[in-house]
Amino acid sequence: MRAVIAILLIAVIGFLAYSYFTSLSEEEKSVKALDKEFDQAVTDFLRALRTTAGTGLDTTPDVNDAVRKIKKVKSKLKALMGSLQEDSAKEMGQKLKEEIEEFERKNDIEEY
Repeated sequence: MRAVIAILLIAVIGFLAYSYFTSLSEEEKSVKALDKEFDQAVTDFLRALRTTAGTGLDTTPDVNDAVRKIKKVKSKLKALMGSLQEDSAKEMGQKLKEEIEEFERKNDIEEY
């Protein structure tokens, strides 16, 4: 009986420690949400390009919509970066900024 209680106690302590050290702050959650928006926009962009390549259909509006979403995420991130206080959130934001710029460079997405 003592062994079961000890195992349960260790499991609960382990779970609480894991939850404490892996939880994100509000700033980190904000950056993570923008990262998810960017990932969705990239998915939309690539899907539109595949549709064009596979079927020959004109998907220009779909591509333009995805580019607009990417630009929106970039502008939201720029606004958010000015208000971030935590180093971890700033680091996440900088990494996302670099990902966006790299994606734009590789896909010839121009500033406008």
